[in-house]
Amino acid sequence: MKTYISPLGFETTHIISLIVAHGIEKGDRIILLRPTASDSRADRAVDDIIDLTAKVDRTITVDVAKIDHHDFGAMILRFMDLISSAAPPAAPTGKVIVNLSGGPREILIALTAASMALPDSIYKTTNWSDIDRELSTIELPHIARTLDRVAWQILDDVLKHEHTTLTAVAGRIGASESTISRQSAKLAGLRVVEITPAGRKKQIALTLSGRVLLKCATFLTDARSND
Repeated sequence: MKTYISPLGFETTHIISLIVAHGIEKGDRIILLRPTASDSRADRAVDDIIDLTAKVDRTITVDVAKIDHHDFGAMILRFMDLISSAAPPAAPTGKVIVNLSGGPREILIALTAASMALPDSIYKTTNWSDIDRELSTIELPHIARTLDRVAWQILDDVLKHEHTTLTAVAGRIGASESTISRQSAKLAGLRVVEITPAGRKKQIALTLSGRVLLKCATFLTDARSND
């Protein structure tokens, strides 16, 4: 069962494009995020979505989650609850599709933060471009909490030497190949690197999550050095 989670303003274009692109069927659910204040234009937009889904199958649920936008932290926690409740293990067959577009900016930013905190619970993340007027699937960074010294050395080395191998990394940082292989496997499990076969060797490359993680580390280091 798919659960779509999306902010909603006054337009329905991004919602319609979303369900056309990824399909809507019996038992699916759409959660529309709206501020607590009522608005006749938003109400009409909700009614349009309900009417559309009813034509497909009346078992499709359209829920409106009223969000208090005054507490940013509470919004993030609320959205994390919505995401996790619709994904495994809470919903064993659930597939959560989060749409990061539309609706009030406060809600959109909080939903983005919640999505980045729970990337493993999200099946797909989409975005409707105001420029191209097209829907696209986007990748959320997966930010690891803690890494040891060798892991940081590997990431820094791979950043400096694109399209490199585990053997080459081991030689440059002065560690055994078995250590590099073990640490790199952990990094791949955290989705900060991608390891692929390259003949008898294994190639390693940074993912978006890895680049974000290194950038965050750089920001923290710079901030501490300026204290």
